[in-house]
Amino acid sequence: MEMQLAKLLQRRIVVLGPALLDQPTLETVTLLGVDTAGIWIESEAAANRIAERFHVKPAAPSAFFIPFAHIQMIIAAPEAVREEPAAA
Repeated sequence: MEMQLAKLLQRRIVVLGPALLDQPTLETVTLLGVDTAGIWIESEAAANRIAERFHVKPAAPSAFFIPFAHIQMIIAAPEAVREEPAAA
């Protein structure tokens, strides 16, 4: 089965990137969008960490763009991929 990130929109995925959103570990996020240069994600935990670091009130919900060049790994369950109905 071919995996396509666009079919995982609004689903939870696990992402690893170098110091991803100020945390160098795997991060479970919601995939909001995919474009040619990277992905848009939502992470309440990341928003809270960044807000705490800069001593501001966290914005909720917050979307973050991560360029593909900064992503080391994306983990998603194959059964989470939405299958397109077969054409009749």
